Amino acid sequence: MMTARQSLPLFILLASLGFGLPAIAADAAKPAATEAPAAKPSTPHDYETCIGLTDREAAKALDYARAWKSLGGGQAALHCEALALSSLGEADEAAARFQELADGMNAAPDETRAEVYAQAGTAWAVAGNLGKARAAYDEAIKRAPQEPALYLGRARVRALAKDWDGVRADAGEALAESPTLVDALTLRATALRNLGYPKAALADAERAAALAPHNLDALLERGRMRAATGNVAGARADWQDVVRFAKEMNRADDPAAAAAQGLLDKGK
Repeated sequence: MMTARQSLPLFILLASLGFGLPAIAADAAKPAATEAPAAKPSTPHDYETCIGLTDREAAKALDYARAWKSLGGGQAALHCEALALSSLGEADEAAARFQELADGMNAAPDETRAEVYAQAGTAWAVAGNLGKARAAYDEAIKRAPQEPALYLGRARVRALAKDWDGVRADAGEALAESPTLVDALTLRATALRNLGYPKAALADAERAAALAPHNLDALLERGRMRAATGNVAGARADWQDVVRFAKEMNRADDPAAAAAQGLLDKGK
């Protein structure tokens, strides 16, 4: 199986779809109070210190987490290990650790466990294992079926698999809970475009761009739909805005900006 470092094109696509590996709340991965306490480490460790290292020195964070885990750090140490691995670009191993953690959190609240399953799903997607990514998001949604971010995450996985009916369905579920969710509107527009519904796709893209006038992905998608429905001048204006806004926000290397520049260069 490919590691994250071996799949740069996938990383670019994931970035364009908004994937990330956010940390959960500091207490989320710690053993629940109903579990037997872990053996007290002989050397003091704590979750906040470990997580802080993942932002600055991921290799040190990994060493810290693994040493802590060997001393009985339990779920908190395992979660920090997973985050450190993801920071180091070791998505496949990070996904395995997130999955291990989520599968073992039997005493945790459903919402907390769902969030860790979502982290596993994102990491599996970055690693290129879309089957495991989808399964992890299925488990997350089973535990928190009213959480729009989980449907959005599964929609992104389905987009990577080009399951456009699934993308449309999941984006719709997210929008049912949060009607102004720009990323869900943009993803549903992409799905509708690929399913051959240009007017509906344009309506979603227009709403997304109206809600977030500087959102690069929304503008890129609206430009595509304007071009598809004959508004070439409007499409070029959107793509020019994507390139300009990306530079102004110091995001010139954003995948949306690269895609917009490519469309401008092709004269589409």
